[in-house]
Parts: sequence; structure tokens; C-alpha cells
Amino acid sequence: MKKIAFISDYFLEDGIGGAELTTNAIMVYGTKRDFEVNSVHCHKINVDVVENSKDDFHFIVCNFVQLQDEVKLYMIKNCSYSIIEYDYKICKYRSFELHQLQEGKPCDCETRISGKLNSAFYGYAEKVWFMSKKQRGMILSKVSVLKEEKTEVLSSVFDLGDLRFIQSIKDNEKNDNYIILSSPSPVKGTAECVQYAEENELNYELVSNMPYPELLIKLSMSKGLIFRPVASDTCPRLVIEAMLLGCDLHLNEHVQHKDEEWFKKQDSCHEHLLSRHDAFWNYYGQR
Repeated sequence: MKKIAFISDYFLEDGIGGAELTTNAIMVYGTKRDFEVNSVHCHKINVDVVENSKDDFHFIVCNFVQLQDEVKLYMIKNCSYSIIEYDYKICKYRSFELHQLQEGKPCDCETRISGKLNSAFYGYAEKVWFMSKKQRGMILSKVSVLKEEKTEVLSSVFDLGDLRFIQSIKDNEKNDNYIILSSPSPVKGTAECVQYAEENELNYELVSNMPYPELLIKLSMSKGLIFRPVASDTCPRLVIEAMLLGCDLHLNEHVQHKDEEWFKKQDSCHEHLLSRHDAFWNYYGQR
């Protein structure tokens, strides 16, 4: 049985976020594919831990802001590992647009010591999985040591039970409200979405911190979703959920997966998501 260890800053037990939901869905499915799947937080890892495990495990690194530089260097030289890239960790702001806003100049993090280390971390990975084609293109343009043939676009991954639940409520009767995510994140653009709704005379409702099933039910009963982030959002799950639930979508160019073929129709979106688990695990089954 092949042994896989997922390394991440956070997992689903630490709180619900898009990255954590995708990581969890991948991990759960892996156990059904006869992989031994383990997980460990970045802050609990040092070089000794990795050295003692490297001969037994392939490491899959998710969000790694808390991973020590010494561990990255050791893994580059000694380990078999992959990366699932959820945002833009080549940049200290995890967003090229936020870097521009904060410092008044384009991101140049790849030229700094931390950026060079992260570039090497990407470049020496056996595989780097991205959330969208646009995200992959933007990172490839910054990380010259990462070769496109070592990358693949995965997109967000959903728990199969959640997909079944979404299918069961997708035909709910809808009201006239558009959902807007109320988020403290500078990327999500809550204020901009509210302004857009008011300028276009759209009824809207702000939502935040709802239990996941309740959020899905709320979406299923709403006319649409307004989601217009102010910086690149690689493959936002809320937008995918709204598409699956038949909502009218008001998006902007920062929703990076919105023009991909699979996302153009409700049915193709559902079929694409059903394929993501095997797209990921088939690679590790053959390696």
C-alpha cells in the first residue's frame, strides 16, 4: 500500500475554508483507493521528522506558509513530494494584485531570498497541482524553474457526499435575492459587490459564517450570486456551488476558472467535479 502524507498549515478540523475542504475531499477519497493517507500540520514538522519519514512516504504539500525554510531545503534535496497550490505563495501577500496595492509596484518576490527558495520548492516538486489555468499561467511566468509538463490543473475538489446533497437541492424554488459573501478578506471584495448590486438595482443579502449545509440551502433558494473579488481568486468554491445550484452569476475577471470549458454549463460542471478525485489519485497510483 502506497503511503501519502499531506502537509498543510491547516486542515478541516481547524476551520472551514476552501483549501481545507478541497484537501479533505482529496484525502477521504484516497483512503477509498487503497492509499495509506496521513496528515501533519506544518508547524509540527522539522527536518528530523521528514528525514525519518522520507523513505516511506510521498509528501503532498498544501498551504505551507508555516513550513520552516530548513524543511523546504531538506525536501528539495532529499524527498519525493508534490504541491497543491491554492493561491500564490511565491508572493509574500499570496496575491500579485495585493502586492501592487500594498507596495505600489508589481510583485518582485521571486527575486528575494524567500521567493527564490519557494521557486526552488516548486521547481523540484515531482508534481504541482493548480486550481485554474490562469493561476498556473501566472505562476509559470514568475517561476522559470517550474516546467509546465510537471504541472496539472486540478480545480477545486468536492466531497462526493456534498455533491449528492447539492444535486438533491438544485431544483429548489428560488426567491429574488442575490447572495453576497460578507468577508474580512481583502481579496473577496464585499464592499465592491454591494456597490455593484446597488448600482444594478439587484436585491441582495449578505451571508457569513454559516454552517456549510445551511449555506448550500441558502444558495439553492436564492436567485443568484454576486462575486467580484478585487484580486485573483483561483477557483472559488462558492462560485462553483452557485453554478451547480442553478444560480444567476455576476462575476468579474478575477474569478480565474470562470472561462474554462467545464464551467460553462451546470451539467458539465457536475461531471467535471466527479472526475477530479480520480484525476488526482490515478497519478499516484501509476507512479
